[in-house]
Amino acid sequence: MGRRRLYHTAEEARLAANAKSRKSYHKNKSTIRMRRQDDYQSRKEERLSQMRPRPQFGPKPAVASATQGDVTDTGLLAERDNPDHVFYWTRRIEKVNKRFIQEVGTSPLAFVEKLYSDYLATGNNEPILVATICNEKLQKGLAACMHKVLQLAGCSDEYHRGQEVSNRITAMGKALEDLGLHTTFSEQEGMPDFKTLHDRKEFLFQTLLTS
Repeated sequence: MGRRRLYHTAEEARLAANAKSRKSYHKNKSTIRMRRQDDYQSRKEERLSQMRPRPQFGPKPAVASATQGDVTDTGLLAERDNPDHVFYWTRRIEKVNKRFIQEVGTSPLAFVEKLYSDYLATGNNEPILVATICNEKLQKGLAACMHKVLQLAGCSDEYHRGQEVSNRITAMGKALEDLGLHTTFSEQEGMPDFKTLHDRKEFLFQTLLTS
């Protein structure tokens, strides 16, 4: 007598396979997540090395004097061009903020929602990866400016205004990283599909970002 047939339809077999995958995923969840996160970081670093570097935020090079031929003393420069003055760095924080708005628009939530929708339609997570890398560059540039403001003016109003910009860019970074990592987990590993996660509002961008 042959072995008893377990599944009589393709649907029954599919549901059983999904249940087995979910059980396997939850049993090895930590290992799978670490492996996938390492893969995602490697892809990010590879993509970053291919991207054209952007100008770094920092002091401008010394300008040669038109009359004396020597290096102009920074004390004679206007405050906005003097890296020893806090106004120099607050202007650069404003530039970072403007670039952030250029990248994501006036609604960070709508920006990530579009990335999410495009991924659902195409299955391509490259735009999410590029947006994550660009946002990280802004974070690094902003951190350097914030450090200088803190050195020159302490926890002043200028620093707190910069912190507001930093909070927005940091929230965007966390949201993009979370969305990017989710694209590396497949439904076969027992993870809920993207639409289910979205309906449950389990993506970070649905709670961290504002419209």
